[in-house]
Amino acid sequence: MKFQAPIGTEEERNSGKIWPGGWTDATGFLNAKAPGYAYGIHTGADLNLNVAGNWDADRLAPVYSIGDGIVTYAQTWPNPNYWGNIIVIDHGMVDGKPLYSRYAHVANIRVRPGEVVKMGQQICQVGDGSSAIRPKAMFPFHLHFDISYTKILREQPQNWPAPSTNKNKALVIEHYVDPEKWLKEHHTVESLPKAISGNTTSSESEAPTNTPPRSNIAPSLPTWYVIAPEVTIYKQPNTTSQKSGSLSRGKQIFMSTGGVRNQGMDWGKIVGSTFEGDWVAIRKSDQSESYLSTNRPQ
Repeated sequence: MKFQAPIGTEEERNSGKIWPGGWTDATGFLNAKAPGYAYGIHTGADLNLNVAGNWDADRLAPVYSIGDGIVTYAQTWPNPNYWGNIIVIDHGMVDGKPLYSRYAHVANIRVRPGEVVKMGQQICQVGDGSSAIRPKAMFPFHLHFDISYTKILREQPQNWPAPSTNKNKALVIEHYVDPEKWLKEHHTVESLPKAISGNTTSSESEAPTNTPPRSNIAPSLPTWYVIAPEVTIYKQPNTTSQKSGSLSRGKQIFMSTGGVRNQGMDWGKIVGSTFEGDWVAIRKSDQSESYLSTNRPQ
């Protein structure tokens, strides 16, 4: 799966620079850049854009999902004195751990819980903490952004483990990572099989890999879940070939790191089950519809 910064122009985000363009982190992870921060030890980044001395240059700037995932929270936090609008996205398993990203104080939410989003998809705009239940701004315009490698943000979208009365950094690093460092290190990680153009149906159509041969490779591959009501398994990556069976929503499978693009769909080859060597459609090639995901369905 590929990841990008949540802010900046498309060109800036594709550059891989963290943070892109003129964006800066006004606070810093673990409060490294502002030791006297009033709210305690900071869980992520406060992203701000200053253009020619205008610190509100990021006012209502687009905010994008850092990677593919499923929205688990997208609404105003009920307590009017904290957070404002929050979005949390579940990115599935990365580096063997769950990965969640949070976007807070935002304006004009464009997604809803349960929605599948893609890397670079706009999900909201930079806000000032105001919301329907508190129209007045709470902060200067900025994006509070953090990354967690536990399920804390699924269970507690508002989580703030280190208020001003608690200066214990261990309570932060138990759940959160430095988002700047993490994004610099994770431009490319395990993800969707790489689709190859053409109608080739032999095993030679799979993308090459430098991974050494293994006798049982399934456990080292990402777990895929059926997110459509049902998917059909085929002997070859096309819907006119022999059917092998079907899988219902929520079922999990493993697939090889290669893939095929055929009939307007991206196909994956199944590994390590009764359907070993068979094929299943992952999504439409234009990404308008997905049938499988590395995120467990709700």
